[in-house]
Amino acid sequence: MKVFFRDKIKSYCLVIALGMLAGLSVVLFIELPDNSLWSFYYWSSSTFGFWMFSTSLIVLFSENRKCAAFNAGIYIFLMFLITTAHQSLQINQSGVTQFNSLSELAVNHIGGWLLYSIPPALVCALLGIVLWSGRKNSLWGKTLRLLPAVFMLIETVILFYWVFTCKTKLFSALSDLACLLAYFFIIRKQTNSKLQIQIYQDVVKPFRN
Repeated sequence: MKVFFRDKIKSYCLVIALGMLAGLSVVLFIELPDNSLWSFYYWSSSTFGFWMFSTSLIVLFSENRKCAAFNAGIYIFLMFLITTAHQSLQINQSGVTQFNSLSELAVNHIGGWLLYSIPPALVCALLGIVLWSGRKNSLWGKTLRLLPAVFMLIETVILFYWVFTCKTKLFSALSDLACLLAYFFIIRKQTNSKLQIQIYQDVVKPFRN
């Protein structure tokens, strides 16, 4: 598989940017006008397909295990940090808490933000160390590459069950389906490309020499 995320500062800055975009996307869907059919808020709070899809690809396209762990941890940490900071801002604007400035709000809530963000980041970093072995073309590697797809498939089926029975969570179901199809397409394309390179190195190149 190709490497898009290397063990370099420039690459880590890219992951930081992606993590911030992920957090802002959660905020966006929290703020969108909601209704029972689309359930945008459910996507932002309780749907995991997109996060499984994006985090898995970040890990699988990382240069090494250390890079994969850092990337997964940074990505999830920033997403959770932005989300919980937005929740604190909403609570303050509703009048439940009273702070005179954003800096005062941040100082009083930074401990809670970190407590909310660091544990899932550490868990994803550890999982990233394991999932990185999915880059290998062994039976274990193929199994690891398949696991994110299995998770997304199960969640997609559950979500479409809710769509057809309760007329709700449609956006989450479509999002998970899109992520599942995209994951299969990307992984299959990368696997076929790796196989072609291996065939060239083992068969064509020695013949030419």
